[in-house]
Amino acid sequence: MSPNLPTTFWARMELDEQYHDLCLKAVNDIFPGHAIKELSGQGYCSFTLEVSQEEGSRTSSEDLADSASDKSSNSPSPSPTCTSSIVQIRPYQHYLDIHVAQAATTVYSPYAPRISTLNMRLPGRLMAFEMERLPGIPYSLSQPRLDSLSPDIQKRQVNLIRSFASFIACSWPNPLRNKHSSRSTRADSPMSDVTDLLSECTGKVGRDITLKLQRLSNELADRRLRARAQETLHALLRIRDYPVSVCHGDLIPTNMLVDPATWAITGVVDWAEAEYLPFGTCLYGLEHLLGYLDTTDRAGEKRWRYYDNAGTLRQFFWTSLIDQVPELRERTRSIMLMRDVGVLLWYGYAWDEGRIDRVVWDGRDDDEMECLRVFLGVPR
Repeated sequence: MSPNLPTTFWARMELDEQYHDLCLKAVNDIFPGHAIKELSGQGYCSFTLEVSQEEGSRTSSEDLADSASDKSSNSPSPSPTCTSSIVQIRPYQHYLDIHVAQAATTVYSPYAPRISTLNMRLPGRLMAFEMERLPGIPYSLSQPRLDSLSPDIQKRQVNLIRSFASFIACSWPNPLRNKHSSRSTRADSPMSDVTDLLSECTGKVGRDITLKLQRLSNELADRRLRARAQETLHALLRIRDYPVSVCHGDLIPTNMLVDPATWAITGVVDWAEAEYLPFGTCLYGLEHLLGYLDTTDRAGEKRWRYYDNAGTLRQFFWTSLIDQVPELRERTRSIMLMRDVGVLLWYGYAWDEGRIDRVVWDGRDDDEMECLRVFLGVPR
């Protein structure tokens, strides 16, 4: 989410600005006796509100029962009596797949919020969702922008990395640890070969993984990046016995909530782009905890900078992850391959207001090109 978007949600989605007031009224109608507040940090493709019980107000038990039965078409949903929840309004073209979102709630508990649809009369084919209000602040508000950090900050980084490992560990399918498997095949069946593996990836990104990697191997401006994309594709096609799980679609600091005192991750928000992908595809998120994109370069160019202790923290992440899921010790090569697949898919294609169908260019998509080169270890 960004608090500094240059246009309103309504303008970006080509909607009538009057819809703003109509949507606010609709939310007020379905949450009587609650305070409705627009969040200061709004996402590009959504209009987000905080709904909280007004101090001193009371809602009758009959009203609560009526509200609970009328407003939601999915169970379970956050109770209307909770202190605070989030209501997000989204246009049809950027809908939230409620089934994937609810699967994420199961797989990543307690890090992913409970989500339900709201039955509301909204204009312009808009849809509304209610989400559990998770504690914490976006890590982006605390993220240091210095290479060398104080001992106190380094202690917080350890908490951050440990909790990130716990978050990732949630999605490894192990019926002994989690009664719900995160992949779509039976827990007692052999894991999929590559054909079955990719057939389980049916989302916007996953359904075209091989085609997208092939395009990158042909169209990236940097010869060495093209070669890396080709190598990654060939390695992917040789993979056997690998699980698919729900993966977050934008695992960056603005979507990671942390305890402001300890930096332990308390939740991960914005699951609208989540989909089923090979385990580890979202490990590009680790890089955002080990460094940052520096905009202070004298030449005016952005450069990725890792913290001085990034190597130690990276090793600590893998140690923590394997401690929680010991069977990963023998799978690290495959996991790193899927991590590279994620880097190529997320930074090799421009966002372009959600189209995600244009290969990035030098001079136009410099942030993405910098991340591609650094995260894949490809020199300029």
